[in-house]
Amino acid sequence: MDLVDKVVHTLKEGALINKADRVLLGASGGMDSTALFHVLIEIAKRMRFELGVAHLNHMLRGKESQRDEAFVKRLAKKHGLPFYAKRVHVREYAKKEGLSLQHAGRDARYDFFKEISRIHGFNRIAVAHTMDDQIETFILRLIKGAGIKGLSSIPVRRENIVRPFLNIPRSEIEEYVRTHSISYVEDSSNAKLAYERNFVRKKILPVMVKLNSDARDMIFNLIQDLRTISGHFEKKAQRFIIEEVESAGAAFSVNKEKFKELDGEIQFRVITSLCFELEPSFVPLREHVKLVKKIIDGRRPNLSVQLPKKIKVKKIYDRLIFAKEVPAFPIKEMFAVGVGENTLHVLRKKLTIRVLEGKGFRFSEDENAAHFDNDKIGKLRVRTFREGDRFFPLGMKDSVKLKDFFISRKIPREERRHIPLLLSNDDIIWIIGYRIDERYKVGHDTRSIMEVMVFPMEYTSYSHS
Repeated sequence: MDLVDKVVHTLKEGALINKADRVLLGASGGMDSTALFHVLIEIAKRMRFELGVAHLNHMLRGKESQRDEAFVKRLAKKHGLPFYAKRVHVREYAKKEGLSLQHAGRDARYDFFKEISRIHGFNRIAVAHTMDDQIETFILRLIKGAGIKGLSSIPVRRENIVRPFLNIPRSEIEEYVRTHSISYVEDSSNAKLAYERNFVRKKILPVMVKLNSDARDMIFNLIQDLRTISGHFEKKAQRFIIEEVESAGAAFSVNKEKFKELDGEIQFRVITSLCFELEPSFVPLREHVKLVKKIIDGRRPNLSVQLPKKIKVKKIYDRLIFAKEVPAFPIKEMFAVGVGENTLHVLRKKLTIRVLEGKGFRFSEDENAAHFDNDKIGKLRVRTFREGDRFFPLGMKDSVKLKDFFISRKIPREERRHIPLLLSNDDIIWIIGYRIDERYKVGHDTRSIMEVMVFPMEYTSYSHS
């Protein structure tokens, strides 16, 4: 079976590319991606899918980088394929984000490929990773302490990214290029041992092959076995996520005790999956999982840990929350409100206030609605929590500190200063969304009722029947 037939088999077996798909090939101009270019052109004639070509110029090698871009552009033009290119100062990007050059380059490439796919309607992104890339990645991750999931190496498909060459050894690709007289460009940085992957390729793997001539095949077979084992753990982790993880906006929440009952490997999978949803470019390591477990086992009810890529994991009483950290905004203003619709931009809320006359009015039981004796109401304002705040919770004769009220409701400390408070003169009459003040409730002798309803900013009004 020649190389083209092998790739056809891989595509069909994994449903990587189907008839009428629009496939964007990420091409560097090197041997692997140029070989994949020619192979996919041949296969497209049989399977009838469309092909486009994208090239990211990393601007790391001066004229050589310009040469690579021009080469891929000519290749696409020669075969009448759409070509997309972008130039990114990867060294500056790496410095800004605190990443290695290789990591920064990878992030920039995939961001570009996804952007082009979204704009131009490509539903598949093909990249030219080979079996040798899998083996090199395995060794690198083994050295860095990756677990079973990481050691399973590169997947043949992740979302819309497909790797048709992933089970093909580089030696076969070299033979295909030689036999078909295919020209390509050489990346001079591939000879530099300062890059980890080059060191593995040129120094570590040759020693392993010297000890066992079948070392590459042995490692590849081990990767396949680990992938099978990994699949079993992954199914259990995904089942747990579906059944137990709650989504709240851009955050995920899970019961701490149920999470603790999981096997350690499944815990790792759950953490990895939730972090991926928050930031696809972040791959948690075992050390990150240990940090999460440390706050779970900590004695204090509220603990948190900061992970890379601005991901924060918080333990809040019996819940474990995964969220992308957003800058806190202290709110010091006092907002005057009155009858009608009131927009509080900073708080992302709208308050609608109206006065109701007469008896027999049916109150809404919505937690975002509150009713007060209008004759007791003074100047209305809204602000957020301040140290020392007190109020008389509905049903109680004595005042309590707001801080104690928040603690009793298990409201996290960082959320307390974002909860709006409705004031009449200087009295807090409603912790909006939670509890009104006993002194301002509607009673038997109430002649006029003030109704206050709160909505998220996207709502503009309400109707009441």
